[in-house]
Amino acid sequence: MKRNILSLLQLILLSILFISCKEESNPVVTPTEKQFSAEIEAKLEAALNKTIKENYIPGVIVGVWFPNEGTWVKAKGVSNITTNEPMKVENHFRMGSVTKTFTGTVVLKLVDQGLINLDSSLAYYLPQYPFPQANKITVRMLGNMTSGIYDITNDANFTQTYFYVNGGTYPLTADSIVKAALQFPLKFNPGTAYNYSNANTILLGLICEKVTNKSIDVLLDEMIFTPCSLNNTYWPKSFFLSEPFSHGFSIFATTQEVKDVTYWSPSIWNAAGILITNISNLGKWARLLGNGSLYSSAMHAERIKWTAESGNAYGFAMYDIAAGWIGHDGSVPGFTTACFYLPSKDAVIVVHVNSQIYDKRTQATPADAVFIALAEILTPHTTFAKNKIQTLDQNVFPIKEK
Repeated sequence: MKRNILSLLQLILLSILFISCKEESNPVVTPTEKQFSAEIEAKLEAALNKTIKENYIPGVIVGVWFPNEGTWVKAKGVSNITTNEPMKVENHFRMGSVTKTFTGTVVLKLVDQGLINLDSSLAYYLPQYPFPQANKITVRMLGNMTSGIYDITNDANFTQTYFYVNGGTYPLTADSIVKAALQFPLKFNPGTAYNYSNANTILLGLICEKVTNKSIDVLLDEMIFTPCSLNNTYWPKSFFLSEPFSHGFSIFATTQEVKDVTYWSPSIWNAAGILITNISNLGKWARLLGNGSLYSSAMHAERIKWTAESGNAYGFAMYDIAAGWIGHDGSVPGFTTACFYLPSKDAVIVVHVNSQIYDKRTQATPADAVFIALAEILTPHTTFAKNKIQTLDQNVFPIKEK
């Protein structure tokens, strides 16, 4: 089995080296955008190549925007290891838990409109879901992951049944996911600790639907995608992605095989991880998210109120990863994403990797590993503490076959 996985990983590396020798799918920086110095670009290139090899990355797209220093948008490797199709910067991909930042934004905008109160309870908005102590679980706790609600979407039995009994294609509803989570006790008393749970964000989506009488996908389109001109960001209605797109690859723990899991349905994550985007839209979103321009200053203050329970790393559907970098990462089968903004420089780094084969030494996903490597060059004062990396998106799992 070990020989099998090594040969597959070597195939990935050979594909990367083959494609990287060709002209990359990389739109040249336009005359209106400042370029980094040749020295900085060389360092970024070297760091990216090193991280690709260390993390067995089939393909990667990065977008770096530092207004006063330069822009660097790059695609490397392959979007499909079977066909050796080159990765392209315009490819669509699953963003995973970066979706939470969109859902959280809808919540905060509805708070501004007086339709949601952050201090009102889950029992008040959704009495049909009788979680223990639901009258003490507030909207704020759902947003900052201190509710104590069990993360059913990371439960091995639940996910294995979904992906193997149902083939990963049967669409799940938010209602069915929440009802499954109801079968488990709270992990702790509400507001007393931190536990990253996709169920929290799925419940936030249901609350938004309750107070507006509109589905969460419609709200996202009306409140964010359309007004912000995020024309390549959308809630998928099936397990397909819009052309062009990246194929996603995961490693299976029992057989040690690398498999194409592109079409596994993301409905299991619903409002916590279902969205699809491309690198240019995600770069625009990172800045909108980080600068707080989409809602009142009071709501932005709520967003970046990092909780002590999370080690001051998590606010309202947003991370403070290190030294001021704020945003979110994401990981669903076959796809990992990093989306971060640095307010002090109005700077953005976003990363897409079409792999979930992650670095077990640092617990970083492939996209996180790329982000960290680039950020350490561009912001050398940054120190990415191991404990903060480990608090990032926990949808990282070697997939087990039954």
